[in-house]
Amino acid sequence: MTANGFLDPNQLGGVRQRSTTDAGVYLTHIICAGWLRQCHTSVIAFDIAQFFPSLNHDFLSICLKKAGLNTNVVGFFNSYHSNRSTIYTLNNFSSPAFNTNVGVGQGSALSPILSAIYLAPVIKIFNKRIKNLKENILTDILSFMDDSLLISQEKSYSLSSFFLLCSYNIISKTLINAGLVMEHSKTELFHFTRARHPPNPSIDLSSVGGPVISPKPIWRYLGFYFNCRLNFNYHTHFYVTKCLSTLSAMKMLGNSSRGFLPIQRRLLYRTCILSIALYRFQLWFFKGTSIIKNITELKKMQQRAALWITGAFQTFSSEGIEAIASLIPITLHLRKLNGRHHLCYASIPPSHAINSLLDSQHAKNQMPHKTATSKLTAKQQANLKSPIKDVNERLNSIRNCFNPLHPLFTPGSRIVDHFSSRISFHSPSSSSDEDLNQHLQNLNLAFRSSQVNHNSAAVITDGGIKKSHVVTAAVHIWADNSVIKQLQVHSLNITSIKAELMAVCTGLIPAIEIDNIHDITVITDSITAARKILESKVDPLQNMLIPLATAVKTFLSKDGRNKICFWYCPSRAEWPRHKLVDDQVKASSCTPTFPSKESHLLSYSGNMIIM
Repeated sequence: MTANGFLDPNQLGGVRQRSTTDAGVYLTHIICAGWLRQCHTSVIAFDIAQFFPSLNHDFLSICLKKAGLNTNVVGFFNSYHSNRSTIYTLNNFSSPAFNTNVGVGQGSALSPILSAIYLAPVIKIFNKRIKNLKENILTDILSFMDDSLLISQEKSYSLSSFFLLCSYNIISKTLINAGLVMEHSKTELFHFTRARHPPNPSIDLSSVGGPVISPKPIWRYLGFYFNCRLNFNYHTHFYVTKCLSTLSAMKMLGNSSRGFLPIQRRLLYRTCILSIALYRFQLWFFKGTSIIKNITELKKMQQRAALWITGAFQTFSSEGIEAIASLIPITLHLRKLNGRHHLCYASIPPSHAINSLLDSQHAKNQMPHKTATSKLTAKQQANLKSPIKDVNERLNSIRNCFNPLHPLFTPGSRIVDHFSSRISFHSPSSSSDEDLNQHLQNLNLAFRSSQVNHNSAAVITDGGIKKSHVVTAAVHIWADNSVIKQLQVHSLNITSIKAELMAVCTGLIPAIEIDNIHDITVITDSITAARKILESKVDPLQNMLIPLATAVKTFLSKDGRNKICFWYCPSRAEWPRHKLVDDQVKASSCTPTFPSKESHLLSYSGNMIIM
């Protein structure tokens, strides 16, 4: 239903991979981006009265059909909702059975998605009616189950109030047509502005059956506590105070002399307290915003917890007692969790609301919102302070390295399934000097044999990392007792295993392309990197393994005589021909044109320097 566009992108409740965090991040970014355009943001939060018990089964059946579900699924739900009855019980009294043709079970696993399907046409009708008005009303709707928002962003309070009033009237009538009723007494108004003395005007909803609503100093929505300046100080203070109360109550469970062990108290803190204190911290923990006050409160809370866990005196330093209690500093913990949260947006579906706020390369073909980063000017993007800006920066650093469904890694199509007998690996049986010397003698014989046979070639590879984090991979390809090709590749900020695999890839693919070659001997100082070619698991090196494995499979499939042998040759052995390659790696010097902390891994198709 998300793929066929039946559910609206701004429906963030009851759907997989959509949460209250997404709703908070969406709203926070819109507010911050509006301030860059000198606009304030006004919202009306409304609640649907008795939402789950009021869903009409006939209307829900129509929605299920429109959603494109299988007829068997629609028939199941029609049967599930037919002939239902309710009995009320109080003490020893039980009422007669009442027929119920409305409602879904609140608390049922099916109720969230069914309610989202029910609301989808309501939101579509609302958006269509807004567009059909003569007046150009720019109002967004954000829905999370029965808690929804109308969002208006203008420079004038009177204009935004007028737009919100019109939108509230339209959504109220649309809900009535769907068998739902607004609970006007719970409707709230709030204005977000950076002005020191904002006017905070009220809105009179009496024309649509509602009260006169005035903004409060603090507004609560989905467990978030907003103030007009969006600093979340009250939000953090509320949850920290709640955690401190819980922590005080937990003291009865143990101390330094009795009760729970320190490791058990630490587990209680991390599972029952820390998760509450950090509730949706992603809304305020982003670059450029003032978070000192929030961090200070969280540090005090964690210090209290560390003292309880260890049973230490209050005179201990907070850093030392946290280390003894095995608690990561709160700032580093927030940074770790926030980074993981940013990565989640790389896998959200294309219809997700957050995609409309991201840069065009991450938007997954979704229409950009008017406050999207791609819609802002260069100056506005530089001045923007928003969680979405951090998400963009994080997504820009992701390299697409994984393809778990690639045919080369599917059982039955892997190299090891067809050609395991024609790929061999040779290394010393132990680390002793005797075994190493014997192995080097066998390596000499294998190399001489490859040079005598005109249908054989030897590939000698080595990779090294400089202090400047520049990686060099060098390759010598031998045939007929001479070097027929020298290759050298540079990369930046990669691990040693990637460097060795890059060297193998750089040398093996050109050797395979040589005509009339049936036997290839690869000599490397990392047999572990060579074995990666036969691995089928999802690996960060997959972007290099795919072209290499493709070339190897093509080579082995071409002729039944073709085979590849990998020989281990450690650098400390100083085997003469390998030492030439090793010296070339050590002597190379390459300075990156654009220094970066990010990893830049070059495959065979990248920039190659042929010597």
